[in-house]
Amino acid sequence: MRLATFVLFAITSAALPVFGQIPDRPVRVIVPFTPAGTSDIVARILVNAVAADFPRGIIVENKGGAGGNLGMAEAARATPDGTTLVQCTIGTCGSNPSMYANPGFDLMRDFAPVILTGAVRNVMTVRKDLPAASLQEVIALAKAQPGKLNFGSSGVGASNHLAPELLRGRLGIDWTHVPYRGSGPAIIDIVGGRIDVFFDNLPSILPQIRSGGVRAVAVVSEARVPELPDVPTFAEAGVPGIVIDSWFGFLAPAATPPAVVAALNAAFGKALNDPAVRARMAEVGVIPLGGTPERMGEHMRSEVARWGAVIRENNIRAQ
Repeated sequence: MRLATFVLFAITSAALPVFGQIPDRPVRVIVPFTPAGTSDIVARILVNAVAADFPRGIIVENKGGAGGNLGMAEAARATPDGTTLVQCTIGTCGSNPSMYANPGFDLMRDFAPVILTGAVRNVMTVRKDLPAASLQEVIALAKAQPGKLNFGSSGVGASNHLAPELLRGRLGIDWTHVPYRGSGPAIIDIVGGRIDVFFDNLPSILPQIRSGGVRAVAVVSEARVPELPDVPTFAEAGVPGIVIDSWFGFLAPAATPPAVVAALNAAFGKALNDPAVRARMAEVGVIPLGGTPERMGEHMRSEVARWGAVIRENNIRAQ
């Protein structure tokens, strides 16, 4: 018992200097999209989980627009003292640097990586009354009526924009892109029948699939997802090579002191290792990640290179 108490005391004491660098002022996490999308869902789960470690509180602020660039640019200009973080996504921190000539920030110059938080699968859905019940039927319908079908996205450069653009280039599909300021408004419109197709992250669209508000056609991953065991992958449906796994993380302004970055990383890393938090993330289809700031930085650089090549090869444009 004395040994266990000593070990616990030693661990707690070792952690105190790190958590002591948490800002003694309110902290905000900018989510660069509208509420109710997956980026918002993931950020709020983690912000709620770490709240007890932030003496003056921590909140989420939604700043949607320009494919996430508006919120990113605001975070880049913020005081680098640990009181402002921004939610990083496959779009804002993967494709946007190649998609936009001037997104309003320099990803590698203006930000300090904090932590890679989670990943999600994507699924292709259609409005419930679309006269196409499978991926091949949707493709046939789009080819039979060039330009008539449309697809929504949570913004130019987001994963749910890249996937249909890959199909456009791969299969010669002529369909119309309808960008939104986040997944939430797009979900409202596909449920209402105002758009035809929507590729979305699983956490935000899953409730509508389960309720029958939309129909799932194919998952955009290597393997089927446990939440939708009857929905095939693109490869199983006859279109190999369409795989996009979305991911999320947190960044701070570039000049944020390393000790503060380490404290923020420790707080969110602790939450990501909490069984209750991991269970909550699993409920909504999020795979917890975590790791060092260096891991986040390496992942970000890799994704920028990967999606830059895809954008150039498929001639994907912001407009």
